[in-house]
Amino acid sequence: MPPSSRLTLATVLCLSGGAASLTLVSACRHAASPSLASHEAPTGIAVFTKHAKYVDAKISPKGTFLAVLELEQGKTRLAFIDLAARQIISRVDPGSGGMVGRFFWANDERVIAELVYPLGYLAPPVSYGELYAVNASARNGRVIFGYQAGDGGTGTHFKKAAPERAWGHVLYPSLDEKTALIEATPWDDAGDKYSWVYTLDINNGVSSKVTRSPFPRATLLTDELGEVRLALGRDAALNLLASARAPTDGKWSELATHEGFTSDSVPVLFSAHDRAVHVLDSVEHRFGLYAVNIDSGARSLLSQNDTVEPSSYLVDDRTNQIVAVEYEPDLPLYDFVQPEHPYARLLKGLGAAFPDRHVRFVNATADAKQAVVLVASDRDPGTYMLADVEKMTVQPIIDRIPWIRPDEMAEVAAFHFKASDGVTIHGYLTRPRTRAAAAPPLVVLPHGGPHGVRDHWAFNSEVQLLASEGFAVLQVNYRGSSGYGRNFTRAGFHKWGDRVVQDIVDATRFVVGKGLADGKRVCSYGGSFGAYAAMQSAILAPDLFRCAVGYAGVYDLTLMPELGDIQNTPLGQGYVRTAVGDDPAELERASPVHNADKLQARVLLIHGSKDERTPIEHAERLRQALSERGRPVEWLVEPNEAHGFYDEAARERMYRRLLDFIKDNTRAQ
Repeated sequence: MPPSSRLTLATVLCLSGGAASLTLVSACRHAASPSLASHEAPTGIAVFTKHAKYVDAKISPKGTFLAVLELEQGKTRLAFIDLAARQIISRVDPGSGGMVGRFFWANDERVIAELVYPLGYLAPPVSYGELYAVNASARNGRVIFGYQAGDGGTGTHFKKAAPERAWGHVLYPSLDEKTALIEATPWDDAGDKYSWVYTLDINNGVSSKVTRSPFPRATLLTDELGEVRLALGRDAALNLLASARAPTDGKWSELATHEGFTSDSVPVLFSAHDRAVHVLDSVEHRFGLYAVNIDSGARSLLSQNDTVEPSSYLVDDRTNQIVAVEYEPDLPLYDFVQPEHPYARLLKGLGAAFPDRHVRFVNATADAKQAVVLVASDRDPGTYMLADVEKMTVQPIIDRIPWIRPDEMAEVAAFHFKASDGVTIHGYLTRPRTRAAAAPPLVVLPHGGPHGVRDHWAFNSEVQLLASEGFAVLQVNYRGSSGYGRNFTRAGFHKWGDRVVQDIVDATRFVVGKGLADGKRVCSYGGSFGAYAAMQSAILAPDLFRCAVGYAGVYDLTLMPELGDIQNTPLGQGYVRTAVGDDPAELERASPVHNADKLQARVLLIHGSKDERTPIEHAERLRQALSERGRPVEWLVEPNEAHGFYDEAARERMYRRLLDFIKDNTRAQ
C-alpha cells in the first residue's frame, strides 16, 4: 500500500465478536498526531539494504509512556511518547559512540538500556557491559554500570558507583522501582568466566552482591519476584548443564538431582506462584513442555508437538505462567495453554483479524490491561500496535520499515521433503511475485550458524531483494539447524562438508524437480557458515550450480582451531572440537580451499577486512587456491567492515555487485 495509507499513530482498530471469532471491523477513531520521525523513502535496491527504521517498542508499567527504539544512520536512539497526549516528549541518544541494545522499563518513568557497538551485519553488536538509565523526559541520563560509570576512581567488588571492568546485562529490571537485578562478568577473569548477580540502584549505580553463577557462561533465570532460580548452559562438549537455586540459603544444585527431572530436562522458567519449573523434555520422539513441582517432582504436560521444539512463549509476567506456546514446524502457530486468559483471548482475536499475519507479544503494563504487540508476515516487516486487553482494541503505532509495501513483496511458501537418506527436512521457497512463463532462476541461500540457528517464515530483506529481481530463493533448515530437537542439531556435528550440505543439495534438486525453478540457472549464496555451504554445495554437486557467492565465509576448516574469535575461550574451543572436529585430515577433506579443483562454478568472494569471526585469510586462501588452478575469482573487500557489512553505503555496493554477478551467471542459454 502507498505510504500515505499506512497505519498511523492515531488510528484505532476495533476487534469485535467472541473470543474465538474476533474480527477487524473498521477504523473507529482518527485524530491528528505527529509522526515519530521523518524519513526519506529509499529507492532501488536501497529499499532492501537500508536498516529498519524502528527496532523495538515497549509500554511503561503504568501505561503512561511508550518507548520506541529508532535506527538512524546506523545508530539507535530512544523516542518517548506520552500516551495521554499522543505526543513525542523526548529523544535520547546515549552518546560516547554507543547505541541502545535491549532496553527495559524499571519504573513508569525510567528506562535501563544495555549499550552496544555495531560489529558487522552478520554478527551481533559488541557489548562492553555498560548499562545506561534515563527518564522519559530525557533527564538524569547516565551510565550506571560499566567502565564509564561513576565519577572516577576504581572498584573491584562493585561496592560503590565507580567504573567497573565488567560485562553487565539486566536480569530483572525492577525489584522495587528503584533497584534492578543485573548479571556482571569481570573482564579480567581468564578463560571461561563465571558471572555475579548484583542489585543495582537505577539512579546512582550503587550495587550489592547477591550470588554467583554455578558454572561459566551460564544463562540465569529469575522467578516473577526477581529471585535468581535457574541456570542453564553447556559444557565444552555441548552437553546440557542445568542448576536450581534455593532462595533460602542461595545454594545451587543440579536440576537432575531433584525428583521429577532428568539430565535432559531443559529449564524454561520458574514460577514462584506455582513453585514449578517449566521444562522441555523429549518423550517418545515428541517435544513436550512440562510443569514440574520443585518440591514433589509432580509433573503435568502443558503442551507438545511432534515436529519441533517451542520457538517462543507468551508469559504472564505477574505469575511467570505460560499462556501460549509458539511452534514453527513450517508456518508459526500457537498452542494455548490457558485458552481463557485475557492474553490468549487477545491473541486469538488478533489472529482472526489478521489471518495472513503473525502476532507476537512484546510487553505489557504491570496490571496486564495494555500490551504492545508486533503484527508481521512474510511480506510485511511488521507494525507495532498498542492493544487494550480489556476492550479488545488495537491501535497501530509505527511500521518497522515504513517504506516497504507489503503488496509488492513476494510470498514465502513453506515445504518439507525427504532427503536422500529418508530424513524429513523443512525449508522455505520464495518465488518472484510477477510470474513469467518459464521457471525462474534459483538462488540457494543457506543460513549461517550452522548450529543454534534456523530459517523462519518471516520478512527477510535479502530474500525479498532477490525475489524482486526475478529470482526464486531457497532456504533450508538442514541437519544441524536448531528448533527440530537435540538429535537433529547433533546430526550436523562433524558433518559440515557432507550430510549438512547434502541436505541443501537434496532440497535444491527437490524444488527443481517440482518445476518451481530452472535447474539450469542455479546459484548458491550465503553469509558466514552459509558462505561455506554455498561453496561446498557447488563442490558436491558441480552439475547443479553455475555460480557460488561467499560473504564473510569460512573456507578452510583447518584454520578454525586457531583462527578467529570463537577460539578465545575453552568453551569456544570445545564448540569447535564438538561441532566441527579436530582431525586435520577430516577438516581438510571438508574444506573448499582443499577441494578447489572440484569447484567448477564461477566464484565471487565478499569480505570485510576487520572480520574477527571469520578472518579474511579464509577468503584469501580460497582465492589463491582457485587462482593457482587458473580459475579467476571476483573479489569485493570493504576495508572498514567486519563480519558482514553494517554501513548502508557498503551494503548497497555489496548487493549491487552480488546482483550483477548472479544475473551474469544465470542468463538463459
